[in-house]
Formats: sequence, C-alpha cells, structure tokens
Amino acid sequence: MYLKITDKAQEKLLTYIKEDTIVILDLDDGVGEYSKVGYCSLDTSFRLLILDKSQSHKDYAESLENNVGDIYIKDYSKRYLDEAMTLDFDDRLHALQLNGPSGILDSNVPIVDLRPEKTTD
Repeated sequence: MYLKITDKAQEKLLTYIKEDTIVILDLDDGVGEYSKVGYCSLDTSFRLLILDKSQSHKDYAESLENNVGDIYIKDYSKRYLDEAMTLDFDDRLHALQLNGPSGILDSNVPIVDLRPEKTTD
C-alpha cells in the first residue's frame, strides 16, 4: 500500500512537519484517543493529525508508505484504502483530497494540529 502525496498537498502538509512531529492519517470513526465523535453517516471521513513525538499514538501502529515521511494509521483503516492512494490539493475547493483508482475516498481531509501549545518562560 502506497500513498503518493502530490507537490500541491506537500506544500500544505510540510508547513506542519518538524523534527519532533508525528503525522497520522486518521479514520475519524470514534475510535482512539483523538477521535471524539464517530460519524453516523455512510461516508468515510479521514483527517491528518499533527502530534508532537511526546504524545501517544498507540492506536496508530501501522505505518503507511509514502513519499514524504512516516505517516501512521489504525491497522484496520487499511480496508478503506486502495493499494495506490493519492493525497492531492484541490485548488478550486481549497481542500486536501484522498483518492485512489476506485475514486475519491474523502474530498475534504483537514489538517488538525493537536500539538500542545509551547509556552516561553
């Protein structure tokens, strides 16, 4: 399984990635410490979570091969993904989109920065 992140999507994502960050492609299904509410609809909703390396990501044990760096997922969320996926940025909608050979999986993948606020003393 491979996730190609296009140049346009990389521009949006790389502004969040530092040495001390973890990126998660989260199936927002109500399972896990960062998913507060699951959707009761028939659509599939993903989001990109940005965590600090000190934050737990125990629910996201699988790593998704891609062209940017480590991206973690819940192991069972693979069933929703095609073998070849693409994360792209739609200029018209100003949104990240997750798609594969079977079509658009999620037309609006938000980036959610969950890193704790750093305070300066």
